Amino acid sequence: MAQFVTAMAVLILLGAGVLVWQLTPQGARGQRAPIVILVLLSLSFLALTPAVEAAFDVIRINAAYLFSHFCSLTAIALTTFYWGHALSATPSSRRRVLATRVVYGAVVIVLVFLFLTSPQQPHGAGFAREFDGSPRIQLYWILQAALMMHASCTLGLVAARASVRERQWRRVLLSILVGVVLMYTVYEMWVIVVVVTWPALPPPWARVLTMVFQIVASLLLVAGSVGPAVLGAFRSTRLARSYIDQLAPLHAWLTQRYPQVRFRRQLGRRAETRVTDMLIEVSDALRLLQRDEPALAAAHGLGDQMIRATAHDNNHCAAYELAVARRFRRPEAPLSYAVA
Repeated sequence: MAQFVTAMAVLILLGAGVLVWQLTPQGARGQRAPIVILVLLSLSFLALTPAVEAAFDVIRINAAYLFSHFCSLTAIALTTFYWGHALSATPSSRRRVLATRVVYGAVVIVLVFLFLTSPQQPHGAGFAREFDGSPRIQLYWILQAALMMHASCTLGLVAARASVRERQWRRVLLSILVGVVLMYTVYEMWVIVVVVTWPALPPPWARVLTMVFQIVASLLLVAGSVGPAVLGAFRSTRLARSYIDQLAPLHAWLTQRYPQVRFRRQLGRRAETRVTDMLIEVSDALRLLQRDEPALAAAHGLGDQMIRATAHDNNHCAAYELAVARRFRRPEAPLSYAVA
């Protein structure tokens, strides 16, 4: 099980790395909350490995389990607040969000109190298993499960409603998220059943069922967290390369005529950075061409009014430059790649 937990931690951390990689081309639009969420989820798995557990035992026995729970609880709470606000058609009021945060904070304080005032034994005994003589730890698990179910169900309802109005590929991702939520909700309900029914030691079939729940929920969690990050990076790179192919002829022609618009000696190797540079340089050179040589610009179909008519007042951030590239590449246009 230690190898499985380590693999889950590494995979989720890989997803966080992909999101960090995407921050630069996204600029001000980049979001750091998903990165924090993935790092917390990775830490929640990493804390359960034997090496980390031994390191935490120096502080207090079974503290690694408590730390793992706090990381997962914080991650699911942040996910609920972040995606719940982003996906919901009618976001919750500030008063409701504040009240929810206060309740979550109070439950966390109670969980810490229950842990600190309960006897613990190494390797999870008295905490993660065999807590027959510790009603406070039983209460700990019930409260923890209730908090996870509330956060998960809130997120699941928002995702399910949002999937109806999304495009196909986003609908698939939201469906995976709903599946993760359902699995974790069922798992937490099962945790309450185990805690109440078999506090000493569950029968073999119940232990196997618990392990199956944990593995399936973990795999769904990785798919639901890492999948969108990797898919987003792939789509971003593919879109950037498509823009580069469209802009390349026009960019080469304009930068030969106006080399002063280049602000880097070499275009970046990364597609997202390269297309950003090309868009800026095309825009700057085009303004110079329209100002200094309007007749030449009109001859190549690059007049401002012509371009705006082609772009149809599209509010896409690169619509103007892409409309220029499309007009420039038309076979019937009087193209010339030599500097006039």
